[in-house]
Amino acid sequence: MDIEFLNNTNNTLYTNTNKVASFDFDWTLVKPKDNRKFPKSVDDWQWLYPSVPYIIKQLYNDGHIIVIFTNQSKPWKKEQIINVCKTLDIPIYIAIAFDKTFYKPNVAIYEKVEEKIGQIDKANSFFVGDALGRKDDFSNSDKIFAENIGLKCYSPEDLFYKKNTNSSNSNDEVEFIILPDIPLEKDKKEVIIMVGYPGSGKSTIADNICKENKNYICIKGDEYKTSKAMIKKAIEYQDKSIIFDATNGSRKKRAEYIEFAKKYGYQSSIKCIHVATSLEDAYQRNKERPEEKQVPRIAYSVYKKYFEEPDDVAEGFELINV
Repeated sequence: MDIEFLNNTNNTLYTNTNKVASFDFDWTLVKPKDNRKFPKSVDDWQWLYPSVPYIIKQLYNDGHIIVIFTNQSKPWKKEQIINVCKTLDIPIYIAIAFDKTFYKPNVAIYEKVEEKIGQIDKANSFFVGDALGRKDDFSNSDKIFAENIGLKCYSPEDLFYKKNTNSSNSNDEVEFIILPDIPLEKDKKEVIIMVGYPGSGKSTIADNICKENKNYICIKGDEYKTSKAMIKKAIEYQDKSIIFDATNGSRKKRAEYIEFAKKYGYQSSIKCIHVATSLEDAYQRNKERPEEKQVPRIAYSVYKKYFEEPDDVAEGFELINV
């Protein structure tokens, strides 16, 4: 078989839509663990950015058909792609080219998809890939693939992490969506403790929660510097849900916020959101901040040295890993 189509779930596939969000796979959606260049097994994968699964789900909810175009045809790689897609629990077309004749940037694999799902609305569709001909890219095959089809082309950073890159289109055309599907309390107040490296994305998540939910207040370590000052400020908002947005890497630090929660009537709902971005990725994001907002490298080493993994049972909160 030259090209194989897979549906990763038992869900009914799309109807009444013809706009497509399409993606390459390796180093676009996922990467190997421990920052290896190549995966060593079917289970050797992690999301390229923590935001990837949430953005893909949002695109699906916004009416896009989700398609993966890949040349990765080895049996174990096919299994890996299916396993990754199953974690999203939404219908996804996986188009795998088995014959090198059909490898990207050949548009045959796209044409086969269009035969299956109907004519695609190219004006409202796009492709995301990492081979764009940039300085460190291995080729420009993804860029040529998108151009041959007539689709807008973005880098993974354009869509999953706001960053100025040299992709084919302005980042202004892409709405950056980061709010994860975090269960929030609607009928009672709660305390949320953010945990993660500087630059991990935790502040973006916290800010989005507060933006979308007016009964949440975000108290930031960058502004108040100490947990004592943050708690003092939180006391002023006892009728609101409180997010303590700081690195909060130690149990001792988290215990201070838990004590506040219990003292001021939040004990029935205390959450810890651990944004598990790697040190390397978080520090890279940090370096892309304005110079005056950058955190020194030593702060990352100290955080890693004294970091204590959040434990929902031992610490007494609901743990959400992002």
